[in-house]
Amino acid sequence: MLDFHDRLKTYIKGSSYDYKGLSLEIGQGERYISNLLSSKSDPGYSSVVKICSALGITPNQIAGLNDQITLAGGEIDNRIVSAQAERILTSVTREAHRKLSQRGARPLLDDVLTWWHQQGGVLTNFDTLSEHVDLYLAPDEHSRLPEPYKIGHQSLAAESFGIQTAEHLRYLFTTFDDKLCESVRLAHVETTKGDPKLTIEEIDVMLPGHSFPLRFTYKRLLLPVRDAYNNKYVLNYSQALE
Repeated sequence: MLDFHDRLKTYIKGSSYDYKGLSLEIGQGERYISNLLSSKSDPGYSSVVKICSALGITPNQIAGLNDQITLAGGEIDNRIVSAQAERILTSVTREAHRKLSQRGARPLLDDVLTWWHQQGGVLTNFDTLSEHVDLYLAPDEHSRLPEPYKIGHQSLAAESFGIQTAEHLRYLFTTFDDKLCESVRLAHVETTKGDPKLTIEEIDVMLPGHSFPLRFTYKRLLLPVRDAYNNKYVLNYSQALE
């Protein structure tokens, strides 16, 4: 049985679009469709609707259901399309959660990078990842310390430092070595210039209740992101180095 990505390939072959042309038609970067198909990643809600509209098909068809009604420009009933796309994405999201559960409910670095690329750096379709990442306010010229905004309950910082709130992490930064804080702040400054930053970090921190520093070695992915109101943040996804 064909899955979503195989059906999409078939519909594209039968259309006047190649992968680049369809990507540009729906307002994405020229490799969006190619990356979507090669990685078998999950499309966003709006992308499903735009892809179907460009190809002249319904969300039911791309989902492999029996609805053969085609879409044609101004004849689209947005309420019907929205309801159908919602059903498809519910199924896609459920499958994504199942895959994450199979490998310990922790996303891979590739998962996070693929999500960031597909969403164009916007914090949408974020539920699967939100518990595993930390968000920081993008630094400005007056920033002295990193500014935690939201902590994922299963992020590396939450699990390693025993924290649950941005306020708690903000307090810990006031107790950390000045060089460490400045290193993190500068990494956030560089990230806000637009490119992902993937590094291996080794830090020694003194946590409350401990009489000696604890060493943490981990992979750190920093991504520039923004919300629907164009507020800018730095997303931190870290994994312990094994």
